[in-house]
Amino acid sequence: MSTAQLISGVLQNLGIAAIAALFYDIVLRSSPTAGIRHWLIALVFAGGAVGSMSLPVQVAPGIIFDLRNAFVILAMSFGGWLTVGVTTVAAVAFRLWIGGAGAAAGAVGIVMCAAIGVAFAVYFKGRRMGLGTFAVLGLFCAASLVSMFLLPYESAIAVLRKIGPVMLVMNVLGTMLVGGIVDRQRRQYERENTLTREASTDSLTRLANRRAFDLRGPNLMATTSERGHACALMLIDIDYFKQINDTHGHDVGDKVLQHLAVLVRSNVRKTDLVARYGGEEIALVLPSHDAKRAFNLGERLRKAVAATPYRHEGSLEISLSVSIGLYASDGVQIEAFGTAFKRADMALYRAKASGRNRVEIAVAA
Repeated sequence: MSTAQLISGVLQNLGIAAIAALFYDIVLRSSPTAGIRHWLIALVFAGGAVGSMSLPVQVAPGIIFDLRNAFVILAMSFGGWLTVGVTTVAAVAFRLWIGGAGAAAGAVGIVMCAAIGVAFAVYFKGRRMGLGTFAVLGLFCAASLVSMFLLPYESAIAVLRKIGPVMLVMNVLGTMLVGGIVDRQRRQYERENTLTREASTDSLTRLANRRAFDLRGPNLMATTSERGHACALMLIDIDYFKQINDTHGHDVGDKVLQHLAVLVRSNVRKTDLVARYGGEEIALVLPSHDAKRAFNLGERLRKAVAATPYRHEGSLEISLSVSIGLYASDGVQIEAFGTAFKRADMALYRAKASGRNRVEIAVAA
């Protein structure tokens, strides 16, 4: 093996590492669901490991060098259990398929790196993994070279003397390259997600805000109606909320709103849109809820609020009630979102005018 061949092989492996890291960024931004994203990330890391082994540097007959272990050792940190499992199995299977004198040693080294990667991911969970951390991981990648001693002792020593220093340096550089790029892309993605979430979230209740409701509500109702399913729109308003603010102060009023938000969220599905629409009003879009189901949900919420007074700092107890206005469509009669909202608002007005602490419903015309 000439120096030129070694350098060429190393550069090819570093190129594969960079390409895989870029695919990781594409997967983060383009996956339609979390489940699909997890599988695609697993495939990216597995593809990086296998791709690296497809362009190896052959340092001796049957013994190859590549950056597979950089992908294996980072898989847990950037993809979780699915990614480390898929990447490890793919890398071991491909290395055994390639064969050669170092096949068994290579497979053992892959499993060692997977175990080290899991340990590091658990230890660094929630912590920032900088280039220094990736350099240490690269050293552990190189440490997996002890698997070479599965070869005859003389052969292992000869190989390690010949390519040990080079493999040490390239494992460190490869792990730093893959880890650095992937980590930067993940952090950028998380920052953008945080900004997007904050722009659509009410800071007090952590529910969706009015802007998000006005954007997502019409689409959710239209999609549900297009499928021929029933859909409901619900407005919840705290009774005598102004009196709570006037008597106990706005800080207590804010706590009451947070209390109501928790009660509402705990009684609906994750697929339902729940938003603080304004002041003390919470608005919901409820896919697959016909008039009966929506009314039953409204009654359950009303009773839950009445049965769960807000307790402030252990010394103050405030009994609460809510008035609820509903609009329900059977999936056949489709009305514009704005019309549906007005009908729900009129139903809410009737609930308040009829004595509060009640549910009124408007059915699609």
